[in-house]
Amino acid sequence: MPIVASVDYVSKRIFLSASTVNQPVDTVEVYKEVRALRRTMEDHRKFRPIIVAGGNVTKITGVSATPIFTQLLYGCRLVPYDANQKLKLVRDTFTDDGLAGRDCFDRTGLSSQVDIDVDFPEVEIRYVNGSGGGGGLTQQQVRDALTLAASQAASPGSIDKKLQQIGNTVLAASD
Repeated sequence: MPIVASVDYVSKRIFLSASTVNQPVDTVEVYKEVRALRRTMEDHRKFRPIIVAGGNVTKITGVSATPIFTQLLYGCRLVPYDANQKLKLVRDTFTDDGLAGRDCFDRTGLSSQVDIDVDFPEVEIRYVNGSGGGGGLTQQQVRDALTLAASQAASPGSIDKKLQQIGNTVLAASD
C-alpha cells in the first residue's frame, strides 16, 4: 500500500497517505516512492528532487560511519495524513536547512491532532579492524597461539618458567 499520497513540488510538500495513520513511518520508504514517481511520471521529472537518502557516510575515517538516513531538500517538509493519530518516525530524518525529526513535518494545514514520536536508535556503524593493527590478532598470531596451545597440551609443564605471549596478548604463564 503506498505511503505517499502526492507530491507538491511547487510548495515542496510530500503528503503521506491514509495507510500511515498510527503506523511507523520509514522515510527511506517515502524516498523510494517519490523516486519511483520521478522515474515513471514525466510531471515529476520537471522539478529537482526534494528528498534524498544516504548512509555509510564516513564520520571518523576507518572507524565509524552513519546509518541510513533521509534528507529533505530546498525547504521540503512531510505532511502527515489529516487524521487524529500518533505517527512514529523510525528513520533518522533531517533537512538541509537545519531541522530534524518531528520538525521535518508540516502540520499547519491539518485540522486533526497529529502527534509525532521519533523512535529510531541513535547508532553509528563501527568498523572493526581484523587485520591485527587495531587490536585484533593477525592470522600469523592465531597460528602461533594454536601452535603454543598444542605444545602445552602435548607436554604439560615443559614450558620454561617464563611468560608466553604473542604481540601484546598474553597467552599463558607457567610457574
